[in-house]
Amino acid sequence: MAPFDSLGNQSKLPKIDVDQYLQRIKCQRERVPNLRYLKALHKNHVLHVPFENLDIHLGNQIILDVKKIYTKVILNKRGGFCFELNGLFYHLLSQLGFTCHLISAQVYKDGDWGLPFEHAAILVYFEDQVYLVDVGFGDLFLQPKLLQPGLVQMDFNRYFRIDKTIDDEYVLRLSENSIDFEEKYLFSDKERQLIEFIDMCDYHQTHENSHFRKKKIITRATSTGRITLTDSKLITTIAGKKEEQNILNFDEFRVKLKEYFGM
Repeated sequence: MAPFDSLGNQSKLPKIDVDQYLQRIKCQRERVPNLRYLKALHKNHVLHVPFENLDIHLGNQIILDVKKIYTKVILNKRGGFCFELNGLFYHLLSQLGFTCHLISAQVYKDGDWGLPFEHAAILVYFEDQVYLVDVGFGDLFLQPKLLQPGLVQMDFNRYFRIDKTIDDEYVLRLSENSIDFEEKYLFSDKERQLIEFIDMCDYHQTHENSHFRKKKIITRATSTGRITLTDSKLITTIAGKKEEQNILNFDEFRVKLKEYFGM
């Protein structure tokens, strides 16, 4: 299958500086793609590149152009949301020799499935096995998940399961105790191009119903859990236990943003 560029044209993918990218996520280059390396890349990405929506609140338009995203996330050491982070990570994996493609998903919220193309993720192929890769959801898994319906897979102190629907789609589910699973998102294995997410990218930036417009959020995984900053709170999660600190004003928000995220 020939690769596509960021406009969906069948051609070479836009080149990014792989070594700078790997330096950003503190990973070494390896000669050949393999599962162990994929797991290391994925974990290091979520540990070092935050999920954040600050541009939406700063009035900076997010454009799904790989070179612009690369400059923002790698050179300027920012984060991004799913279309940016998974879109960029897909290009890294492709240039490292992994067989992979983007997929679209509908997020489960308020008791129903959300809009099509509201989330982007990645599938990576190893011979007869397929892995779900997602470094752009916010609070999800540290390492890729095997696309094997019904299999419970542990990730740090949480559990994930992927079930197949009667329509040959898949549901990603999460559990805190390996028994009670809640839906996270619905997806298919159909290959998508970054251009197909443009409308939803614009929606999340401009529509009053977009949850990304409700508040600022920046979050990343840590070696012991997660650190999350919003307009009103700093939330530190260690081994499943949360501690919250109120943020009193924008000046304090900026101080915490620098202290915990280097931004």
